[in-house]
Amino acid sequence: MNYFSADFIFPVSSPPIKNGVVVVGDDRTIIEVWDQKSGDGYEKAKKLNGIIVPGFVNTHCHLELSHMKGQVSEGKGMADFISELVPKRNKFTEEQIKIAIADAEAEMIANGIVAVGDISNTDHGFEQKEKANIYYHTFIEIFDLNPEKANEVFAQGQNLKSQISNLKSSIVPHAPYSVTPDLFELINEVKQEISCIHNQESKTENELFNKKSGALLELFFKLGYDLDWIEETGKNSIRSSLPHLLRNKKIQLVHNTFTSKKDFAWAQSFVTNPIPGNDEIQLYWCTCPNANMYIENKLPDYSILINGKVTIGTDSYASNWSLSILDEMKTIQKHFSQISLEKLLEWGTKNGAEFLGIEKTFGTIEKDKKPGLNLIENVDLNSFSLTEKSSVKKLI
Repeated sequence: MNYFSADFIFPVSSPPIKNGVVVVGDDRTIIEVWDQKSGDGYEKAKKLNGIIVPGFVNTHCHLELSHMKGQVSEGKGMADFISELVPKRNKFTEEQIKIAIADAEAEMIANGIVAVGDISNTDHGFEQKEKANIYYHTFIEIFDLNPEKANEVFAQGQNLKSQISNLKSSIVPHAPYSVTPDLFELINEVKQEISCIHNQESKTENELFNKKSGALLELFFKLGYDLDWIEETGKNSIRSSLPHLLRNKKIQLVHNTFTSKKDFAWAQSFVTNPIPGNDEIQLYWCTCPNANMYIENKLPDYSILINGKVTIGTDSYASNWSLSILDEMKTIQKHFSQISLEKLLEWGTKNGAEFLGIEKTFGTIEKDKKPGLNLIENVDLNSFSLTEKSSVKKLI
């Protein structure tokens, strides 16, 4: 057995424990969690400086884009991001892509990430995922702007899903602006436990549905797409996409950079009682702050999102400088210091585990779980806040 102690243990499922001890079995199972006044093995524990927290859960990543690090310009907005990404992503050899994927996974492991909700448009990451170094739920993401290709695109998604049938996976839509109503309907016919969709990542996404104008519309016309299927609704994009996902028990909306207070309230209310005969849907709001800064130089309004179930993702190396949940938390706290460290840890561990359906193993430091343990060093213990120097070490 191993005995780990630090200035504080943050089980996340319960309040922090000063000078606590976590007892871990050889198979990484949590045996006991002690406070400083209990446990005759307290003297066996090596005292570490910092706080011990559960392994991180990254609920939104694009592992297959790891080879795109530094390839896309920063801060130019979503339309320009897509314009750069699409032609560049396929200019690499399969060997280069697979090496980058392996390196990215190794970085996530070193940064204390134990579980990932990963987007796949191809099979490039499947071989690495099957090694089970990290728990993965793969979101087979499909999209196309041509209504006549809905059946073909959906069949391609089903085929891709069959190639990773030994791991957990779901077929999901990419974004409101890249999935036609016909394709949405085919996706919605598949009743799944969990689903996700990119949501309101840019201002121009809302403009597309609200006024049928903006940079995304101009981009798609430039690419030669007929967008008659997109209607000017006078409403933001979330109201056009969420009704198409009601056969899922849990839905994760990703990014939410331009989600308004009205959008949030509407969505929370809408999933409470979506359609007769359906159970209440659990809605999760995933934030990827560094990707939002990379693409739009803007963060979501966390004073809105904090009222829902928030998870944290890293997005991909096409739109980020690192694959680290701690780095994401540091960015949030830098701009929204009123969000407590306990709340940030809940977002980066417990909520993500619940969304992925792995809360019996991951997410909190509790007896009989195998959540992994991380040590966060250089924490301000007086204010319980992260600092610029805060760093993470994976303990198990």
